[in-house]
Amino acid sequence: MSKEREAGDGPHRDAKRDEMQQGGAARCRVCGGGPLHRWVHLPDMPLTEELHPPAHAGKPFLADIDVYVCEACGVSQTVGMRDLSPYYIDYGYTVGQSAFASLFMERLAVAVRDRYGLKPGFSVVEIGSGDGVQLKSFERAGARVYGVEPSASLCQASRARGIPVMEALFEPATAALLPEAFRSADVLLLTYTFDHLPDPSGMLEAARQTLHPGRGLLVLEVHDLDQIVERREYCLFEHEHYTYWTKETLKGALGRCGFRMLTSELLPASQRRGNSLLIVAAPMDAAHVPDGRAEADRIGTTIDYSGFQTELDSGIAALDAFVAAESAAGRKVAGYGGGGRGVMTLAAMSTAGQIAYVCDANKALHGRLAPKSQVPVVDIARLAEQPVDTLIVFSYGYMAEIQEAVRKQPNAPQRIVSMLELLK
Repeated sequence: MSKEREAGDGPHRDAKRDEMQQGGAARCRVCGGGPLHRWVHLPDMPLTEELHPPAHAGKPFLADIDVYVCEACGVSQTVGMRDLSPYYIDYGYTVGQSAFASLFMERLAVAVRDRYGLKPGFSVVEIGSGDGVQLKSFERAGARVYGVEPSASLCQASRARGIPVMEALFEPATAALLPEAFRSADVLLLTYTFDHLPDPSGMLEAARQTLHPGRGLLVLEVHDLDQIVERREYCLFEHEHYTYWTKETLKGALGRCGFRMLTSELLPASQRRGNSLLIVAAPMDAAHVPDGRAEADRIGTTIDYSGFQTELDSGIAALDAFVAAESAAGRKVAGYGGGGRGVMTLAAMSTAGQIAYVCDANKALHGRLAPKSQVPVVDIARLAEQPVDTLIVFSYGYMAEIQEAVRKQPNAPQRIVSMLELLK
């Protein structure tokens, strides 16, 4: 859970500097070229983990989210820098409560081991290792594991599982601080972490130096920008994300840094988490052979950068219209998913005040308010105590297990709807 900060602390002090940088010339944080063109604007948005207790008197961090696309390399990104290290100290994101996520982690570990013929005792380093659950899956698959994680509380949880971890926000220089046994790793893993790093090219250079040159594998999971655009999924544009990737732009960035993409089909879509772009790459001189599809992919995009802002605004308006119509008809509405998707979806809505509460399985969130919208996050048992007619699921990637859990509750909502259906 993030620390409660006064308005002058952490990223607050950098907001004006960022606005000034965004107004002037800027170079691409990936290729160093440009020019950059803004194509997404979301005003006054919070940090995803800045949930706070009702009695908290401090002002929330709010700033515009502006996303630019580089004309040279095609990578979408934010401009400027914020010092988020104080925020990450108490960062509490985890999906450990989800059975689907747990199964995904097991499948990922086994798929990497079996597809690339890794022998017992292979070494895995995870950047942004969280509470150690993913590394525990690799350990069960026969690996020696080590994590790098900036959150003190998540490091504590990782060590409690027996997973060794360095408490640090990963930077290129961090690679030299790894234990000697992991400085020539077989696997370097970043799941929903790569897009949080302000210097992706520097990270890839450090990764190449960290991996074993002949057999090393880089496993990256990021949000798929093509899917974000197709679904109007504006909630995935966050202050915590510096970059946004398609398969093609990721392949290009990897190639410029001495990597070759091996596959984007390690697991079928039905077994991946919502909006997951999961790829495996290797240094150019490694022995691994790309699959046919990875070799055939070429750089390009079908994203309409000039028209997406209108699509985004239409999606938010459709969501607001649905909530307003439900309320006008006398139907009570709640949400499910107090993580980033829920926080950011609510923050852009004008009707968030008409949502009674948001359920979540993460007990650490219970009793807290979502930043900006001030919607309370509660246990799923609230559905029985304070029934609603309609439940909007923000964590749509876990829709099946959420539906199952909700329908077991007394006085379950008559309608359970994914936010994706409402953003169309």
